[in-house]
Amino acid sequence: MTGRDKFIVVALIGLMVVASVAAIAADQNPAAGDPAYGGTYVEGVAGVPQYLNPVIAATDVDEDVSRLAFSGLTRYDQTGAIVPDLASAFHTESDGRIWTFDIREDATWHDGQPVTADDVVFTVKLLQDRGYVGPYSDAFRGVTVDRIAPRTVRFTLPDVYGPFADSTTVPLLPSHLLGNVPYAELSRQPFNASPIGTGPFRVSEIDARQIVLLRNDDFYRTRPARARPYLDKVILRFYPDSTEALLALSRGEIDGVGGLSSEDAERARSLKGAVLYSLPTDNFVSLFLNVRPDRVVFRDRQVRQAIAYAIDRGGVLRLAADGRGTVADEFVPSGSWAYVKDVTKYTFSTEDAKALLDQADWKDHDGDGIRDKGGQKLAFSISTSDEPARMAAATEIQRDLNAVGMSVTVKSMPFGLLVDSVARQRTFDALLVEIAVSGDPDPYTFFHSTEVNDPGHNFSGFSTLPIDRNLEAARRTFDEAARRELYAPAFQAISKEVPVVFLYFSDYLYAQSRQVQGLRIAPLTDPRERFWNVEDWYVKTAPKR
Repeated sequence: MTGRDKFIVVALIGLMVVASVAAIAADQNPAAGDPAYGGTYVEGVAGVPQYLNPVIAATDVDEDVSRLAFSGLTRYDQTGAIVPDLASAFHTESDGRIWTFDIREDATWHDGQPVTADDVVFTVKLLQDRGYVGPYSDAFRGVTVDRIAPRTVRFTLPDVYGPFADSTTVPLLPSHLLGNVPYAELSRQPFNASPIGTGPFRVSEIDARQIVLLRNDDFYRTRPARARPYLDKVILRFYPDSTEALLALSRGEIDGVGGLSSEDAERARSLKGAVLYSLPTDNFVSLFLNVRPDRVVFRDRQVRQAIAYAIDRGGVLRLAADGRGTVADEFVPSGSWAYVKDVTKYTFSTEDAKALLDQADWKDHDGDGIRDKGGQKLAFSISTSDEPARMAAATEIQRDLNAVGMSVTVKSMPFGLLVDSVARQRTFDALLVEIAVSGDPDPYTFFHSTEVNDPGHNFSGFSTLPIDRNLEAARRTFDEAARRELYAPAFQAISKEVPVVFLYFSDYLYAQSRQVQGLRIAPLTDPRERFWNVEDWYVKTAPKR
């Protein structure tokens, strides 16, 4: 699975705290020696870079470099909590409308210049530019940002916004290098090929084969325990896909590769010198049902409920992801603080599906094997990408639904076409996609009435006034228990109405050489977060490359 086959939604949506993550190998916990300075870690990545700039990052490689070379005011720690990063501390006032951050005195850019409030103001202004339509476009909407002192910055929100802390994880850009550059000119700057950041590693060399990053000897986060990261270098080596990168791992040419398919994961398990990690995420694979007035079939709630009963989620997970994931009942996994227990659950039952359809008079009146009602056939299509895992899921769903008397066809296409011509235009009957969510578990963008059209992500077009009110109220408090109470009736209504069938939460499959030590499992908010503690990684030996 690649990042291209996902909708990336940075709508301030959050990750569960992962209590345990499976390291799948004969020896699941390779013995670690004492950490040692020196050595190089080489990771194979699928694709090539375009903009080594976190604000305009366009490829997975761009995102990886952003995580290695840049940092934000805050970050997620190993428990999934937001903690200071470039900030030394922060506090709120006026019931959460005012946020003040103090920046660490020892935080510097890779060129030695100090990180200041000017960098924060500059970065936020870029993200507020009308031309910016990236993943952070909602992060600071309506927010005023002010420089209070050289290392103090204040955000004033138009209203209390519960998920705001997640916005402050956005990586900063240096105002002393780019401060005079308007957003419209940002993509044409030499900076994008030789960036200056604040992260544990700095970009040193780029060629057609790889990006070389050298350790940041002045990295603030390793202090006071030690002076610098353990590794001397991190190299991101380019491959056409993760399969080719895995072959390089098997030959000992690289030390790690992520984003593996289920098939590649099986191959990785057989490598004696590697460990395969199956990292749970909140990314969910779902079937969105278009309930807009022109989609007659899905206007019937009993049809939607029958679809939920008829789909064998466990079977879909096994076929699409070799069982590496968790069957989903609702928008968030059971480990999330936002999880609501009392929702309608649709345990796989062909008989329950048939009974619901019979009750609603969706029967095979004309004897052609397809249920119908009032001359309307119970027939529709599922639109999805042509990626193998998605096709496997679609085929299993098609089989399950046809078995209860529906006529389902599958329309597969390249992911870009699916997004631009189908999902955004809302021209589908049912839409099978994986949603990659990052940050705070706020379902607003998927179920509020203001999000039914592009660029919103309410693909089903389902909304009610009570759900709108609950989602709005949940955004106006920071208290997780209060937010969960507000989410409960919304999630219960969604589970009863079934505008979307939640199928499963996917795992991120990551293989590393046993020579690599120091990886600590943490909530994986997105694939690049696998580097969250890269300054603590080390290699038992420093192989020559």
